[in-house]
Parts: sequence; C-alpha cells; structure tokens
Amino acid sequence: MSPQTTDTVSIIHWPAKTLVNPVMGKPSRPISGQTQYQTMNVFEGLNGKVNSGTWQATAGKFASHVVGYIEFCYIVEGACRLVDPNGTVHHFTVGDHFIIPDGWTGHWEVDECVKKVYVIAKA
Repeated sequence: MSPQTTDTVSIIHWPAKTLVNPVMGKPSRPISGQTQYQTMNVFEGLNGKVNSGTWQATAGKFASHVVGYIEFCYIVEGACRLVDPNGTVHHFTVGDHFIIPDGWTGHWEVDECVKKVYVIAKA
C-alpha cells in the first residue's frame, strides 16, 4: 500500500466589519430616489465563476436584469421588495433568503436601507 498525499483546503474567513475593497456606486437603472450602494466582494473562485460578499443600498427604487448568473441572497439588515414585471411583490426582511434566477427582470424597492450577503454563480 502506498502513502497518499492530500492537499490542504482551508476555510475562507473574513471577520465581521472587515472592509475588503468596498465599491461605492449608484444603480445604472434608477427609477426613483437617490439610491447609493456599497459592494464588498470578499471571495472569488472557480476562475471567476463564483463570488460572494456583502451589498447594501440606501432608499430608492431601481430596475434589475439578471443575465448570465444566478444569485443567492440572505438579508442581514433592513428590508426590501423585489417586484416582478407582472406586479408580483416579494417582501424580504432580516433572516430571509432567496434566489434570483438567470433571466429575471424586475425592480428593487428599498424604503430605508437593506444589507445582504450574496453568492453569485455565473453560467
């Protein structure tokens, strides 16, 4: 029997309140309000096909079109609504989690502030 070698795979950890290259911006398709957001991408893997981090936005309403990826979201602060083109409203608050599928079109509504943890998997 020959000895086997194993590669060590480590857990990736970033402490709470750690800012890792935060990106500030405004939605490219605003509908109303003066929404500003901050994205902190803290992990990228599988040659850029998977990434994860935190995203937060101030009050406003903005359009969204998801193309070429799916996104898992977990709300950690605040609340928001995602509205489908047919008018169906999805309400999310702290502790809720959801998946935005590839091809989804609609808009976000944020009354005060919302913060989510996300994982994006690209096609």
